[in-house]
Amino acid sequence: MKSMRILSSLLMAVALSVLCFAGNLPSASFSVHGLESEYQENPLGIDRVPQLSWKLASTETGCLQSAYRIIIADSRELAESCTGNLWDSGKVNSAKTCGVIPEGLTLESRKQYFWRVMSWDGKGTPSPWSETASFEAGLLNPADWWGGWIGYVPGMPGRVLYFKGTASVGKAVSKARAYVAGLGFYEMYINGEKVGDHVLDPAQSTYSKRVYYVTYDIAGQLREGGNSIVIPVAPGWLGTPRLRVQVEIYYEDGSSEVLTTDRFRSVTTGPTVYSTVFDGEIYDARQENERIWRPYEPVGLMNKDWAWAHNTDDPVGEMMSQSIEPIKVVDTISPKFLSEPRPGVYVFDAGRNLAGWVKFRAHGNCGDRLVLRFAETLYENGGVNQENLRNAKCSDTYIFKGEGTESWEPAFTYHGFRYFQVEGLGYKPSEEDFEVKVVRSSVEPVSSFRCSNSLLNEINRMVINTEANNLHSVPTDCPQRDERMGWLNDMTVRVEQAVYNFDMARFYAKFIEDVTDTQDEQGRITCVAPFRFGMRPADPVSASYLILAQKCYEFYGDTRVIERNFDGMCGWVDYLDSRTENGIVNYSYYGDWCPPRDFLMDPNGSGVSRDTPGILMSTGYLYLCSDMLSKMATVIGRTGEAAKYAALAERTASAFNREWWNEETGGYASNNQACNSFALYLGIVAPENVSRVVDNLVKDVEAHGYHLTTGNLCTKYLLEMLTEHGHVDAAYRIAAQTTYPSWGFMLENGATALWERWEYLTGDAMNSHNHPMMGSVGSWFQKYLVGIRPDFENPAFSHFSVKPYVPSELDSAEGSLETVKGKISCSWTKQGRKLVMDVEVPAGTTATVGIPSKNGYTYEEVGSGSHRFSSRIR
Repeated sequence: MKSMRILSSLLMAVALSVLCFAGNLPSASFSVHGLESEYQENPLGIDRVPQLSWKLASTETGCLQSAYRIIIADSRELAESCTGNLWDSGKVNSAKTCGVIPEGLTLESRKQYFWRVMSWDGKGTPSPWSETASFEAGLLNPADWWGGWIGYVPGMPGRVLYFKGTASVGKAVSKARAYVAGLGFYEMYINGEKVGDHVLDPAQSTYSKRVYYVTYDIAGQLREGGNSIVIPVAPGWLGTPRLRVQVEIYYEDGSSEVLTTDRFRSVTTGPTVYSTVFDGEIYDARQENERIWRPYEPVGLMNKDWAWAHNTDDPVGEMMSQSIEPIKVVDTISPKFLSEPRPGVYVFDAGRNLAGWVKFRAHGNCGDRLVLRFAETLYENGGVNQENLRNAKCSDTYIFKGEGTESWEPAFTYHGFRYFQVEGLGYKPSEEDFEVKVVRSSVEPVSSFRCSNSLLNEINRMVINTEANNLHSVPTDCPQRDERMGWLNDMTVRVEQAVYNFDMARFYAKFIEDVTDTQDEQGRITCVAPFRFGMRPADPVSASYLILAQKCYEFYGDTRVIERNFDGMCGWVDYLDSRTENGIVNYSYYGDWCPPRDFLMDPNGSGVSRDTPGILMSTGYLYLCSDMLSKMATVIGRTGEAAKYAALAERTASAFNREWWNEETGGYASNNQACNSFALYLGIVAPENVSRVVDNLVKDVEAHGYHLTTGNLCTKYLLEMLTEHGHVDAAYRIAAQTTYPSWGFMLENGATALWERWEYLTGDAMNSHNHPMMGSVGSWFQKYLVGIRPDFENPAFSHFSVKPYVPSELDSAEGSLETVKGKISCSWTKQGRKLVMDVEVPAGTTATVGIPSKNGYTYEEVGSGSHRFSSRIR
């Protein structure tokens, strides 16, 4: 029997190897491409076995994968000869093309891995082997870090510290890596040239739980002889600069050298004399010293210019490789001159509200100060209005050295602004003297949307711009004032909008761990993550904790996100359950935050709703979280928890209905838009009562002239429930409004990003003009007007639906979504009495298409390829 098993294994190995060369010839019309390791191409410094993904391409309609084989080797040569000496999946009968974890593969620190994949289609025909991709492990164990943390605290608040070492290279280099963690922000320079194109590294975190380090390939920047390595570190979010670094150089003769943190103890100050996230930077060009960049400087340990950095307490429980997309300069804008509100003061317009900074070229006398002030709005005289920034100064100051034309941009801060004001020049600058740098996490855009109503197109652009402006390693609430935090209540309705517009696979996998890191022994998470200020416990509306995991699974097939955070999510839901009385959660802070002014509890105070009970929202979200948690438990095989939380969801739904259903009015609580749309969204309205709730919802919308009365959360549910319950025209009229309160009203008043409030407000108040919490209309465009929707039961778009809703006042709509399977698109156009609809389905997946007609919907199941449908709509 044993010999038979050995023979069988040998035969399988032979059969698989034959596929590399001859035998069952690969199909020229079917191929594999787009290989990614944990949603990256060829990543460096990973700290866990990655999830592997690929895409299919086929010229044939209806292409599906029936099997795959992955090989992993320790050299490119072996991989390209189809030899998986480290790991070989064998032929796996599965349609799965993403999130495949090489079970049993053990990573070694610093080691590079090369992998390829091939697929078989539904007919059993193999594809050619893919191109070779790679990934490289970082420093996986604490013992791999040979040095600790250093800093220099005495008398230098707000200063940027310049840590320096020298690498002496006397022979040919085969490989070189730098592993760097500089808190709060850092940059790295070798021989005066910046390494990489990241800015504001590393990603934010709860530094007592984890610190992220970045891995750089520096072989190309090293030269023979002395190489100066300078790492400026700014206070950033930590408050005092700290550095941990390890440089490893490998030579072609097989030898190697390691520069630990101890080799970077020479520390000095430089021209950036002050830097904070909120206030900006002060740069004194008179303090520039080219000797900082020279190798072998300083000669001794300490002198009047250089100090010796001391050891500091480790700010971290665990060093983690930074896998999230880095923050980068993603765009450059040429601003326009606006006005000279008073002599010597010049105001420029970037054209839209954004996050970033300004680079300039100018000249001045030695000691002259050029000041740039940033703002979202202007005073009547044309000067910048910074009143809504609260305690954030949002300004940059440059002190000239007086040597001709000088150029500068900040490195360790960013601002939220549309306008900037120039002060201190002795002449009128030109537009060409300035470049506006747009700065954000470099997540890729994945969607398109366009329809026959140009207003909706502008709203969509405004939503995307606002979301992009608030991605800085955490999803911030705003980019300008003294806050810039990852507020979980906003995220509850923001998550889905973002995944429809950007590739958030890695970003959200990181952010959910930020949330988990805030959790205490009682299961309580905090209102913001990472936790800098706010409330513990978080408001129960912070269902975003679970929604992050749900959407990572639904959109990207990521089960690891669920597994890694499952106990934390259980802890949070259990805590909410412990705060119930007769099934009703007994506390609330925000609820449906910031409805229009007339519906606030205190129109001159906070954003708490007058008519939507906070504990109704809290209890509804306990139901939603319990239901989500039960389903995610099923996904990862936690059957006991699946049953437990399904029962909790059922009990909570009963309590919700018992407490707030009003038989007399046929609605919930105050019978307003928020209460009724939320109950419908939760799916807990008794079937016999649904029509009454919908009727009340529609009547309320009509009574308010097709305007909303909802806040940041229930605006999402209002549009979606009207649409799903047969009133897409009412939802459309709300979305297409131009009078207060509406998105169109924002645009009519000059907005290029979403406001925090439905009202146009300036001055010292809660009135950010770059706030994504009201942006859920963006997901409504994709989910309902275009109609593309994933399927939780078939994650990662292995099967999905396309079902557009067609408002009577809209003539056409089209959109696309780049998914882990490939590009999905849908377009529809009214042609007289007909509707013509085109749908594109990528290879390796299937779709259920709902085709609108005057009698409702008809449905067709389709495979990959282009599909056209036509129906009578009148």
